[in-house]
Amino acid sequence: MLNNNTYKKLGAKIAYLRKSKRYSQEKFAEKVDISEIYMGQIERGEANPTLEKLIAIANALGIEIRELFTFTF
Repeated sequence: MLNNNTYKKLGAKIAYLRKSKRYSQEKFAEKVDISEIYMGQIERGEANPTLEKLIAIANALGIEIRELFTFTF
């Protein structure tokens, strides 16, 4: 299991990439087909997204999933 710090880094990376694409959290959650509340939990490192959701997030951002785990940004 990933430690809490990894979830926070992953969430921060997703938020950073979402904002760089100029998506509101609401519109991005809609694009990924999850609730805005759940998207907020992911971005704050409070949720444990499934691989399926991480793939959907990466696809919505137009990146490969591995890029979500590159924490230098």
